[in-house]
Amino acid sequence: MTVVLQTLNGLTIGAIYILLASGLTIVFGLQGIVNVAHGVFYMLGAYLAIGLYPRIGFAATVAAVFALTALLGLVLELAGVRPLVRRKRPGMQVLVLTLGVAIIASEVTKLVWGPVPLLSDVPAGLAGTLTLGPIVYPTYWLFVIAFTAVLMTLLALAFHRTTLGILVQSIALNSEISQAMGTNAPRINSLVFALGTGVAGVAGVLAGPILSVYPTMCFDLLMILFVVVILGGLGSLLGIVVSGILIGLVNAFGVAYLSGTAGNILAFAVMIAVLIFRPLGLFGRAGILK
Repeated sequence: MTVVLQTLNGLTIGAIYILLASGLTIVFGLQGIVNVAHGVFYMLGAYLAIGLYPRIGFAATVAAVFALTALLGLVLELAGVRPLVRRKRPGMQVLVLTLGVAIIASEVTKLVWGPVPLLSDVPAGLAGTLTLGPIVYPTYWLFVIAFTAVLMTLLALAFHRTTLGILVQSIALNSEISQAMGTNAPRINSLVFALGTGVAGVAGVLAGPILSVYPTMCFDLLMILFVVVILGGLGSLLGIVVSGILIGLVNAFGVAYLSGTAGNILAFAVMIAVLIFRPLGLFGRAGILK
């Protein structure tokens, strides 16, 4: 019974990892940049949910947070990332830029909401527990797993079955040739960047009732987030799903049977072991978003 319980815990935490890492890997697969400020939108989503949910309800909060964090991500891409990419400086400069944005956002958050950790309310319709045989498990945690499964399925369909998805993959394969054939790569890059930050905001909404909400949360999951992205394979949505579940399970069982820090240690150990045999990650191929 304990094994089943920890498996469910791992799937729930893994679902948060998957949502967060999906936006990061999509942007990397398309533009080849690392957005260190990605966690800011996750943090902002969590804080906004605390204020919005009691006023407009859970479903409207998810929609509003997605729209707002996507809009803010679009502003960051247009005002900060795109000028650097246009000047052929998409590497270290973008990393430093987004790191600066993350530090500023964290400090501003302390001023607005204070440094004390908060916790979002569980949506009324998802409160309580469900009985799964001998296991009694929170309904909301099961909802997070199901929501993530549906959203990742929709993202996969969007990137493989729509015109926009075909254009995104053509840019990921070769941006210059794609633009020569008439594709508006800068506009699509901006839309995908906004999509990634919007999904990160939704992850914050979902994580709020499970994890504490505090000003440095934009940094605390960053290392594990990169483990998930690298382990799955940069630019691979399938890899994100597999590695997110794997790292979530490793973390849950490590914390349950060893210690609080064992989960992170084991996560890095798994990543190192995989990279020795598969340097591009489980499903990664250079330059491909798949």
